[in-house]
Amino acid sequence: MNNQIKKISIKDLDLAFIDTETTGVEPRHELIELAVVRVSGYNFSVLEEWEAKIKPRHIELANPEALKINHYNKEDWKGALDLETALKIFLEKTADVILVGHNLVFDWFYIHKALAEFDLKPTFYYKSLDTFSLGWQKLRHLPEFNNLSLSEMANYFGIIQEKPHSALDDARTTYKVFLKLLEI
Repeated sequence: MNNQIKKISIKDLDLAFIDTETTGVEPRHELIELAVVRVSGYNFSVLEEWEAKIKPRHIELANPEALKINHYNKEDWKGALDLETALKIFLEKTADVILVGHNLVFDWFYIHKALAEFDLKPTFYYKSLDTFSLGWQKLRHLPEFNNLSLSEMANYFGIIQEKPHSALDDARTTYKVFLKLLEI
């Protein structure tokens, strides 16, 4: 039996700007929204956008402030996907990409925690990019920045956020901030 490992060149990978929304910031909290903006690794043009609202299984454990920040309400989540279905679609959308996010370690944690729950394996590349890290390198010395949040960076670059703390809007904003950071 020949078990060859697929060799991947990062030059051939697209980027997937991702964002999650959760019911809080503690390990017991859960994903309630996922979004992907997939772009060409060659010219950074948008190839596809996807978002999913996810049915919370333990809303009683949610932090009320977190739900307020990310716009959760029962009405908007009526047609939400179950977590396993959303994750399977997410894995299709992020196959053979480099993930990019703002403070990606937060999203990475909740995604990997959820994948492990269903014994699902990542389809995306194991290395990633983070706009917080890029911003720290290029912008931290400027007086406009206190914590290099996504909203601070968006404001600095004149990027208008339509619905901050919704997964798709934040993924789109991260993509736009990334492009601006590359220009510096």
